[in-house]
Amino acid sequence: MNDPAAIVDDAAFTAMVDARARSLLDVAGRLGAVDADAALALLTRPMLAMIRSEATQLEELLDAYGALRNERWRHFRGVMAGVKTFAHAHYGLVHLLHASAQYRLLCEEADLDAGLLQARRFTAQVLHAASRRLAEAARSLGLSPRPADVCAEVLPPGRLPPDCPLRHVEDAGETVARLATAFLNLADGGARSLAPRAASAGGDPSQDALPTEGELRDAAEDFHNLQALYDTHVARTDVERDDPELLSLRGHASAVYHLLEVATELVHYRERHLVHAPAGGDRLPLFGDHPGGIPPARLDAVLRVVLVLVTRYLQVGRTLAQQLLRRYAERGEITVPVPRYRGFHVRPSTLVARVAYHYGSAVSMTLDGETYDAASPMELFRANEAINARKRRWLAQEIGALVNGDEERLGDDLVRAVRNVLVRLSEEAKVILYEQPLPPIEGPLGGGQPVLAFIVDAVARLQALGKIDIVATVTATFRGDRRVLADLELLAESGYGEDAYGNNIALPEQLGYLRR
Repeated sequence: MNDPAAIVDDAAFTAMVDARARSLLDVAGRLGAVDADAALALLTRPMLAMIRSEATQLEELLDAYGALRNERWRHFRGVMAGVKTFAHAHYGLVHLLHASAQYRLLCEEADLDAGLLQARRFTAQVLHAASRRLAEAARSLGLSPRPADVCAEVLPPGRLPPDCPLRHVEDAGETVARLATAFLNLADGGARSLAPRAASAGGDPSQDALPTEGELRDAAEDFHNLQALYDTHVARTDVERDDPELLSLRGHASAVYHLLEVATELVHYRERHLVHAPAGGDRLPLFGDHPGGIPPARLDAVLRVVLVLVTRYLQVGRTLAQQLLRRYAERGEITVPVPRYRGFHVRPSTLVARVAYHYGSAVSMTLDGETYDAASPMELFRANEAINARKRRWLAQEIGALVNGDEERLGDDLVRAVRNVLVRLSEEAKVILYEQPLPPIEGPLGGGQPVLAFIVDAVARLQALGKIDIVATVTATFRGDRRVLADLELLAESGYGEDAYGNNIALPEQLGYLRR
């Protein structure tokens, strides 16, 4: 192809494709010659590897010559895409079927086996139909098969002896915590939003019920990276030998990764060839209501099966990661300011509790000698009584310094006295006025009641009504795993997600799991 604008000689192009497609056409002929159930037994990993390889290089070759824009070759190229995509998906399912025994998965094996069988039956049916279409299209183009040698998959029992020396890890706790935290961040991050949408969609076949190819591809890459992190820092080490649950954590990450890879292939085909198929596309698509076509709803149903399995292994893996973090926890404590805006009200309390839930570690908060469970928003709500009491005591001292012997002058108009004091405190950034002008200031003024006491009581009532807030630094001490404390410290530095007036502000990227 020296000149991209030139038109290739049809005979020369056909001869080239014929030479390069013969092995794939032979395998397609074998699959098409049996029924769909028998095709499932033929689809071993050696055969699937051959189909994937041959279909990939043929698809690239056809694309390089513009087959999708050519009436003669377009159908052949379209069927090739189906063969490649579903061979890749089926290979992932078969790989997971064989590898899952080594993953130490903590879910019921029957659930995985049933889900994988349902998905494999579907992808085998599609490959069976696609193989027949490919053979028909090849005959119409003058292409012919050539016997291909595909080895059988005969697997002797047992494994090779693990006799390589193990690496030593100096800081086992840090290594395990790094991996477990990475799994938690992924489980509570983008991957978490994928499967529930599919699981809760029921039978709704609408496009919005399923995640997009991009979402699935990103999530699969994240778990692939987690596998690499494990293999770099934990595989074949004394830490792995001493704690078998580490292998289970990797196993759950691997299961999620392979399931997401399968889902990505299925959604890719769905989006490219069903939902967004070009007008006037394939004359006889694999999926459709025509005779021999596969109902598109079956693709959606199998996608949901795969994504529900993703959910299950994410949930179990998340619990395992939390258990590992608790086991390898390094205790510590931090002292941080409480939320400026109305203390631990709904938003900051919820965020603190979500940090604790994310890691699954016990975290306590101590304030004025009382201890609260940081994983419970209701417990943190209770701390507001102590916070507000401390603020009021501090403000009473500040008001006393302002009044300081002026009781007689202020006594002529107590309401004005309260307002004047509040204005002074606001100018000195010691209170925040949420309402201007202030509401009527009322209060029982008994005979002989000190002016200072009246002002302090009136200000306290305004705070209780949410009309003002007292700007005083009140701190609390959190105790627990230092990884949890690091996130809580970052949350406190970020104002617990709020500014001084209660407006939401962005959280740092390290706390991205709180935004979902």
